[in-house]
Amino acid sequence: DDTAAAAVKLVRNPESISKSDNFPLDQFKDGQRYLRGLFSGGTLAYEALLILEYYLTDLYSNVLINKDFKLENSLISQDHCIVDLGEDEFTVGRLHPMMDNELRINRLEVEADDPETALILLDVVLGYGSHSDPAAELAPAIKSARKKAEKSGRYLEFVVILSGTDLDPQGIAAQEELLQKAGAKVYNSSDEAVRYAGRLIQALSGKSAHQAETPFAPVDLKSLTGSFSGINIGLESFTASLKDQDAGVVQVDWKPAAGGNVDLMAILEKMKG
Repeated sequence: DDTAAAAVKLVRNPESISKSDNFPLDQFKDGQRYLRGLFSGGTLAYEALLILEYYLTDLYSNVLINKDFKLENSLISQDHCIVDLGEDEFTVGRLHPMMDNELRINRLEVEADDPETALILLDVVLGYGSHSDPAAELAPAIKSARKKAEKSGRYLEFVVILSGTDLDPQGIAAQEELLQKAGAKVYNSSDEAVRYAGRLIQALSGKSAHQAETPFAPVDLKSLTGSFSGINIGLESFTASLKDQDAGVVQVDWKPAAGGNVDLMAILEKMKG
């Protein structure tokens, strides 16, 4: 629904979507400039990396999008960085960070003590198979880190992506309340949270606090009104669906070798060898 609403606004008036932020820039101490993302899983970490490429340079990570910016040591942050603590290097012999907050809290304390850290970005994923009450452990850690930074004359911004629903056993409203009381900015939208973080760090560096120019050429909306045609390989019901919508379609009949039987496929491979 949000995507559809944004698309309609964009078509009617592109300028109406521009954002303005009131960042607490005067509260940050000189030298505070880096974003540190501590994620419990790869999906939201990758999404954050892709979005932040439009805002930040020298964005390092232990999950590769750009091999030139791979962290030399995942235990030590470099410049702006996103760390996926759910990677195998962190989870061997211990619970995944979606279920055990200890590893992330320890890393949070390290990042918060770094005088160059300005913003810490976290994801909190609710649902079955996740920690029964993640905010009960993360919120005190956030509050403590902010107080410690304040004593040294620094301001720490915490941004949390809270992923869940009111039907999750943890209760999204209760989780959000705990995190907000600890001083974190909580978003249910990953995109909105990461873009806020990107704009704030841009503002700290003196750049425009709006999204950087995208490297992609704009889509000509007229192209969406033309005829559609496709090539379908395999399942004929997809071809029938396209034909029902008056689309041009070419059906390519294909079936896996040996009907998809794994044992027979292995025998065929040996015969080929």
